[in-house]
Amino acid sequence: MVRPIPTEVQNSIKLLLIEGLSYSAMQKMYPNIGLNTFSRYKRKFLSDSTSPKGGKQSKINTQTRNYIAINLPNGSLNGPKGVQSYLFTLGIEMPLRGIKHVLKSEGFKTRRKVKTNFVNATNKRKRFAWAKKYQYYTVNDWRKWGLSNETKINMCGSDGKSYYWTDGSTELLPYQIESHVQGDGGSVLFWGLITAKGPEYGSTITERNVNT
Repeated sequence: MVRPIPTEVQNSIKLLLIEGLSYSAMQKMYPNIGLNTFSRYKRKFLSDSTSPKGGKQSKINTQTRNYIAINLPNGSLNGPKGVQSYLFTLGIEMPLRGIKHVLKSEGFKTRRKVKTNFVNATNKRKRFAWAKKYQYYTVNDWRKWGLSNETKINMCGSDGKSYYWTDGSTELLPYQIESHVQGDGGSVLFWGLITAKGPEYGSTITERNVNT
């Protein structure tokens, strides 16, 4: 059974809410009380006194908007849900639809995450060692090489798409990239080779992989 919060504590919370203290600040004073409880008390105590009069007013002030504008692009706030969680700690409850509207009004847009091949720590070391080994190759040396690559084509559906919010910056940050593993089952690999003379033949691989 949950113990009821003493009346004097409730009255103290009411005064703090009237003063406009954030949920996170109140939780430092009352660590045993959850954010949802503060939200419930705000609706209980201030539902009438905080309703806007004379037209619709913005719930988010300029300082908070500036904080979002800085911390959404750098990944500190994870999209609209991250913004929603942050606003909740400030005592601001807003649906995701409203948050997306605010982000668009601030100039943010959604973009697809860039998919890059997953490279584990071991392969990273191998690739770095390979690059160090051939770092002094000349143009004529590289003309003797052929470089190959493969493309995976799913037979059933796509790999899916993920999106992130951006203010238009062209620099890709880690949270804007989605790693994936190539060569899963249920797909076809197209393998090709290119040399200094141009593209060579291509092969379609429907069984096993390029190594077999």
